[in-house]
Amino acid sequence: MQRMMRIPTGLPKLDLAIGGYVGGVLHFIYGEEKSGKTSLALLAAANTIKLGGKVVWVDCGERIHVKRLLQVLSTNRVDASKLMLTPVKDFDEQEATIISLLEGTSPSTRLIVLDDYTYLHRIAMKGEVKEDAPIFKRLTFQTASLKEVALTNGIPIIIVGQTHEVPGLGIKPVASRIVRYWSDVIFRLENSPMGIKVLKVEKGGPPFEQRFKITNVGIEAVG
Repeated sequence: MQRMMRIPTGLPKLDLAIGGYVGGVLHFIYGEEKSGKTSLALLAAANTIKLGGKVVWVDCGERIHVKRLLQVLSTNRVDASKLMLTPVKDFDEQEATIISLLEGTSPSTRLIVLDDYTYLHRIAMKGEVKEDAPIFKRLTFQTASLKEVALTNGIPIIIVGQTHEVPGLGIKPVASRIVRYWSDVIFRLENSPMGIKVLKVEKGGPPFEQRFKITNVGIEAVG
C-alpha cells in the first residue's frame, strides 16, 4: 500500500496555506484548555481512515474521552477499528511506546497522534534543576525519535501539548524549547467569545489565522 503524504486538516483554507498534515513532518498543536486541540487531531484521524490508512493514537496519561473519540469517528462514518488506542500511564511507559514506534511502525499506519504529549513529562518533574535535567533530556530524546519516525516512515505525526503560565510571558507550551525546536509545524489554538476557537500558524507556513467551532464531526471552519 502506498503511503499517503498529505492528510486534510478539516479546515480548507489552512490546507491551502500549509498543504495539510504532510508526511515526514512533526506537527505540534498547543493552546488553552478546551480550545479544540484534541478535536482537531481527532478529525485528522478520521480523515486518515477515510483515505485508507490506520492511526496510532497514544493517549499520554490515559485522559482521552473515549465517548468523544467514538463520536467523531462515528459522525465521519469511519471504521473505529482502524484507530489503535494506546494508553500510557507514566513517563517511562511513554518512552517505551515511542521506542517501539522507532523500532518499527506498521506499513498501514499513516498517522500517529500523541495526545497530551507533555502531561506525563510535567508530572515526572520534581521542581529541582539537578533532578529534572535527566527528564528534560529524555523528553528531547522522545521528541527527536518521533521526528525520526515521521521521516523514516514518510507519515505525519501530531503531538498535542499542554500549556502553563510563565510570569511576565503569558501562556507558553510545557517544555517549549524542546517541542518548538523539533516541530516543523506549530499551531496555537485560542478560545474566543461565543464558543469560537482561533487557530494561528506559528511555524511551518505563512502567517495564517482561522476561526472554527467544535462539532460532532470534529471541527468546522467559521468564515
